[in-house]
Amino acid sequence: MTGASRFVASRTLAGLDAVRTDDRPVIETYDRLRRILRQHGGDAAAELFAEPVISRSNGAAPARVDWYTNLDGPIRPLADLDPDSAALLRHRLGVALAALEPVLRDREAGAFTAACLNLAGPSAVLAVGDAPLIVDWGLLPQGLAADERGRVRHYALTLGAVAPDHLPYPPVDRDDWVARFKPAASAGQDAESGPRLGVPARLAWSGSIAPVVAAGIAAALVALSYVPGVLVFPPLPQAVSAESRAFQTAWLDGLRRRRDVLAVAESFACPRLRTELPGLVPQSPAGVRLPADPAAPPAARAAVEPSAPPAESGRPGTPPTDGLVDRLERSTVLVLAGDATGSGFFVADDLVVTNRHVVEQASTLMIAGRHAGVVPATLVQVGAPGTLTDFALLRVPPHSGGRPLALAKPGSPLTPVVAAGFPGLYLGTDPTFARLRDGDAAASRDLVPVVQTGVVNHLQRYDEAAVTLVLHGAEIAPGNSGGPLVDYCGRVVGVNAFGRTDDRMPVTARYALGADGLAAFLARAGVTAAVDDRPCDLQATLRPAATAAAEPAEAAATPPAHAPAAPTSQTAPRSDARTAPRPGRDARPPAR
Repeated sequence: MTGASRFVASRTLAGLDAVRTDDRPVIETYDRLRRILRQHGGDAAAELFAEPVISRSNGAAPARVDWYTNLDGPIRPLADLDPDSAALLRHRLGVALAALEPVLRDREAGAFTAACLNLAGPSAVLAVGDAPLIVDWGLLPQGLAADERGRVRHYALTLGAVAPDHLPYPPVDRDDWVARFKPAASAGQDAESGPRLGVPARLAWSGSIAPVVAAGIAAALVALSYVPGVLVFPPLPQAVSAESRAFQTAWLDGLRRRRDVLAVAESFACPRLRTELPGLVPQSPAGVRLPADPAAPPAARAAVEPSAPPAESGRPGTPPTDGLVDRLERSTVLVLAGDATGSGFFVADDLVVTNRHVVEQASTLMIAGRHAGVVPATLVQVGAPGTLTDFALLRVPPHSGGRPLALAKPGSPLTPVVAAGFPGLYLGTDPTFARLRDGDAAASRDLVPVVQTGVVNHLQRYDEAAVTLVLHGAEIAPGNSGGPLVDYCGRVVGVNAFGRTDDRMPVTARYALGADGLAAFLARAGVTAAVDDRPCDLQATLRPAATAAAEPAEAAATPPAHAPAAPTSQTAPRSDARTAPRPGRDARPPAR
C-alpha cells in the first residue's frame, strides 16, 4: 500500500474481468498509476483513483478487492446525491478527466492509464466530501472486453456522461488503444521518466547565423508552396468512432421521423389532437370509426365528426361507418350455461364462438345480448380436450341481430387491442344483469359488454396445435372466457381464455387463443372463416378548414369522448363452482 488508510468500499471479483495491459492486470499496478497521475496533475490527480487491496481466493470464496483513500469527508454514491451536489461532482470529475487527456494519449503511459478508466459499473463513482473518487476501476463485467458494442453502452452508463465528448471510450489492451487514441507528440518527454537522454530540452540560437538560417528556411518554404501537389490539406482527424457515428445517425433519423409526424400534426386542431392523430397518441376505442362493409380494407380512422344519427347515416357523400364500441356491443354476447356464465361473439349470422370450458356439462344453453335479446343456443362442436383447443361453437336462431366479426392474425407486440366480455366480478353489481337473472328478458336490451384496452405483449406459437397464444395487457377476469380480443379495426385476433398469476409477485398474465387456432377449429366444423393477414391501418382524416377553425372554442367547453371506464381487477384462474349466486353484493354467477 502507498499509505491510503481510510476504507471506502469492498466488492468481490465474481462476474468481473480484470483489464490487462502488457500482460498484467492494471488493478495490480496502482503504484505506477499513482506515480503517473502525480507527475502530470499533482497530489489532487493522484487521489482521483482509490487504492485497491486484493485478497486472493482460497478456493471456497471468490477473490475480493477493498478500496482505500486519503480523502476526508462523508462517502456517498453519486446516485444518492441531491441534484445540485451531483451536478457539481460530475463537473469536477469531467474537469479531472479533461486534465488527464495528455497522458491518456502518451505513447508510453497512455494505454495503461486509459485502461484504468474501465469501470465495473455506475456505482464506481463516489463523492468523498466534495471530491470525486473512482473505485472498481480496471474492471469490466465478465465477457464485455470482447464485446465492443457492449463496452460502448457500458461506458455511456459510467464515465461517458462526464468525460469530454471527443475522448474515446477506454481501451482493453494496447492494440485497442492504438486503434482509437491518437498519440500526443512528445519529442523529448516521457510521461514517467521526464526528458529523454540525448535529446536537448531547448534548441538555443546564438550569434548572427540565426537570422540567416531563418531567412533561408522561410525562402525554401515559399518556393515549395509553388510546387503542384505540395499544398494538400491533410485528412480530418477521426475524432468520432464508427460506433458513435452509427448512434448519431440513428438518433438523427429518429428526429427526422418525429419532425415529419409533427409536420402532419400541424393540420389538426390541438383540442382534438388525441382523437385525430393515432400515430402520435394511442386513442380511445370510443373515437374509432370502422367501415360498415366487412369486405373493406382493414382501416380505422379517428371520429373527426360527431356520430351521425341513423337517419343521416346514409346521406349522399358520407361513407357508411360505425363505431368500434358499437360493433363490439352488436357482436359480443353473454353466454348462459346452466347456472354459470361466460362470454362469446358472433362469427356468422347464426353461429357464436365461446370457450369449451364455459359450456361443457351445461344442462341448458342460452345467449343474451343488447341486439340479440335472450335466445336459446345449441352446442354444435367443441375443441379437443386441452388448453390450446379450448373452443366451442354454438348455433342460435338466424337473424338474431348479432354482427359477425372477421378474423385477423394476432399482430405483433405493442399492437393496440380491446377485450370485450362479461366478467362475473362486474355482473355482481350490475342491475341489468340482476333483472335478467330474475327472468326479465327485456333487460337484455340494456346489457352492454365491459371493454378493456391494452396492447399485445408477446406471442407464443405452438406448432403442434396450430395456434398462437396471445399475451396481452387488456384486463380480463373470470367471465371474460370466450369473449373476443380485437384490434382497432374490429377484427378478432384472439379468444380470451385464461389468466395466470404468480404467488410470489402481484403479476398477472392474460392469454387469448389466437385467431389462427380459431380458424382451424371452425374449418373442422365446416365453417369458412379466413384469417386476414393485412395490418390494421390506423389513420386520421382532415376536417374542412371551417370546421377546424370553429372547433377550438367548442372543444374548450366540451371534453373529448372516451371509452366507458370500468373498474380494474386482477385476473384470477376460472372457477368451476356451480353454486347459485347469493343476493347482495356477492350476487354474481359462477363466471368462467
